[in-house]
Amino acid sequence: MRIIPRVLFGICLVLLAVSACSSSSALPDEKSELPTVVVTYSVLGNIVEQLVGDAATVTTLIPDGQDPHEFEPSAKDIESLNNANIVVSNGLDFEEGLEETLNNVKTAGVNVFMAGDYITVRELSEKEHDHGAFDPHLWLSPAAMLEMLPELSKAIGAAIGADLSVQLETLIAELTALDTQIQEKIGGVKCELVSGHDEMGYFADRYGCEVIGAVIPSLSTTSESSAGELADLKAEIETHGVPAIFTGLGTSPAVAEQLASELGVKAVTLSTHFLDGAATYQEFMMRMTNQIAEALG
Repeated sequence: MRIIPRVLFGICLVLLAVSACSSSSALPDEKSELPTVVVTYSVLGNIVEQLVGDAATVTTLIPDGQDPHEFEPSAKDIESLNNANIVVSNGLDFEEGLEETLNNVKTAGVNVFMAGDYITVRELSEKEHDHGAFDPHLWLSPAAMLEMLPELSKAIGAAIGADLSVQLETLIAELTALDTQIQEKIGGVKCELVSGHDEMGYFADRYGCEVIGAVIPSLSTTSESSAGELADLKAEIETHGVPAIFTGLGTSPAVAEQLASELGVKAVTLSTHFLDGAATYQEFMMRMTNQIAEALG
């Protein structure tokens, strides 16, 4: 008679185990259930990551090392954009190869936030106007990022149904401190800049630098420099006594190094368009600032 209760007890244990397994397998994958924010490039992507925390899944479209000026989306990229709760892009003609796709996604009803719509776009010099309508390199000034952050927070918060006010307050404090750190660092050097292309305008305007010229005298890396333009740049570098040429994504290292060799100055590679191993936007900006200060000091 004692065998029957034991058998029944064993059956109950088996049934409970099966029930537990079934319940566990039915649970949704929390990460897959989160809303999705797609950001075009990693520098802006990290700002978004800091802003949303664990309230959404943030994916970056353009891989580090690829030129955002030239990147064109794959079919999988287009699918990701269409499935996003919100897409965050730079705008100002920065993602040239993505413009048509972003317009199509927006027409299809996806919310597309363009950072360039919410900053004070820098005024171009007469020379710069010959090479583009807008300067898109806004992320190289924390002040510009601070200007658009409240609208970015509002747009993403509405799209994913989350209150981002705490993260916004923290990020504003950190970028304000970053801006002060950069001012102090650059304030100690004669800041005359020669860059790979016309990318340093926001940085120069904010921190009192003078842009002497660029290896590619254009706001986009898709352009090329002529022999005459390189000769003019060489003369400007000699006149100002600039000790370094900063080069990077989209600029031929051979051209920059040859120019530097002829002038007896340094050729310094800067990562200006993607994080390149930096854990945060703040680290990315201070690394670049320290490289500039060291090369010019």
